[in-house]
Amino acid sequence: MKMKQKVFKTSALALLCGSLLLPAGNALAAPSSREMQAMRAEIESLKRQNEALLERLERMEQGVANQDARIQAQEQQLAAQKEEAKEGEGKSILHEIGERLTIHGTIDTDLRFRRGISKEEGELRPYARDSNEIAIDAVELEIGAQLTDWAQATVVFKWEDDSFFVDEAYTVLGGTETWPLFLKVGKYVTPFGDFSTNMLQDPFTQELGELNEGAATIGYTKDGFTATAFVYNGLDRIRNDETKHRINGVGAAVRYDYEEEEGLKASAGAGIVSNIASAPVISEALEENEGSVDLVPGLNLHAGLGYGGFAALVEYTTALDNFHVDELPFKDSGAQPSALNGELAYTADLSGFETTFALGLQKTWESVALGLPEWRYSAAVGVGLVEGLTLTMEYFLDKDYDEADGGTDDDGYGFTTRLSYEF
Repeated sequence: MKMKQKVFKTSALALLCGSLLLPAGNALAAPSSREMQAMRAEIESLKRQNEALLERLERMEQGVANQDARIQAQEQQLAAQKEEAKEGEGKSILHEIGERLTIHGTIDTDLRFRRGISKEEGELRPYARDSNEIAIDAVELEIGAQLTDWAQATVVFKWEDDSFFVDEAYTVLGGTETWPLFLKVGKYVTPFGDFSTNMLQDPFTQELGELNEGAATIGYTKDGFTATAFVYNGLDRIRNDETKHRINGVGAAVRYDYEEEEGLKASAGAGIVSNIASAPVISEALEENEGSVDLVPGLNLHAGLGYGGFAALVEYTTALDNFHVDELPFKDSGAQPSALNGELAYTADLSGFETTFALGLQKTWESVALGLPEWRYSAAVGVGLVEGLTLTMEYFLDKDYDEADGGTDDDGYGFTTRLSYEF
């Protein structure tokens, strides 16, 4: 505003000076030529100053306009940064959740053909009934949460045999490189055995030794070596069709895993428990009787070896004492069931598909009352179609115990095709 006033004053001065050039009658004498030149020079100087001032004013007004535009742009940028910060905060929370949570799942769809081993009176043995069906074998969803670097929790949901249940739920503290000691508490399969297999059917060693109970384990793991000691809810008694469990089982296990960059892999382990009665087929057989259950200890030994595409495994599970004859009979005394599983496998890339060929041999002892055959011969082929999708075909042949041992001396067989999707 001051600049404009100065321009107006200059313009007025120029007009005043111009008026001096006009004739004023005889009141004043006419200026001389020198005075006229001086006045014209002054007027020209005032014009130039006026033009310079106007130009400067325009530049200042343009500067103010540019400054307003910059301020507006900065305000818009600040608003955009605030919005991005809000979005980034939401994304960071989702990212943190994604970093801490892991989700894995499996869907197994089977096409089954099976002929069971018949009893003498024509009924089917409870373990291997006849079947001819397309069925969902199992749906499994595992959710893991990495609470901290040294604490994690896992829940495994399962749908099997037309029922949905929590198969495992546990928390682990420790077990890291910096903290090799660990504590595991919850419901899970105790580290009694390994139970690895290349087949679709669960191995008999697992049927005799998998203890999926409420448990607490303390252990140490370092450089491939793992040692554990645990307590768990063992089968105690069966009364009025209700199975009672209490903390009456203790156990210990050791395991060593070795792996070289060249492809050599090896593992070996052993486990011992004070109560093996909670194993799947044993508890099912004991449910037919009421009363207290013998606390029979169990032993597991397992080993594995692999090099390149070749792999072999062997596992042995046994009761270390006899059950009562009224619970699990074998001939004229109580049974001391045991099982052995051995497998050979070879994996190769065939036309871009990872393919595994496997052969298996299983043997049981004193397991007639459990419905298990004495021998099982198995063969399986698994093909990885795409990542996470596997097609497996398995054939097995069962041979029952001799009649002299309480069996039927009969044979059974089965063929299963499974499409398994893992994510």
